[in-house]
Amino acid sequence: MKTVISNKTREALELAKGILYSLKVVTIGLFIPFLFVFGITYHTPREASKDGINISNPQQVKNDRITVDFNKPLSDQNS
Repeated sequence: MKTVISNKTREALELAKGILYSLKVVTIGLFIPFLFVFGITYHTPREASKDGINISNPQQVKNDRITVDFNKPLSDQNS
């Protein structure tokens, strides 16, 4: 026949260890995603600065030379 010894302090200590472990898991499970979201949103600009943007018409470059003559047959076309 087995004798069961009830040790209330040991049971309370095991319960406290279990609760502490669960709190650690929940804390880490919430802390890592929070750090991820905080890290990707920390230095993002809220609004574009209009002072640094300059939009102007492009300058037209005058090109008098013909660089490619499409009327001249190429050597591959003759074979």
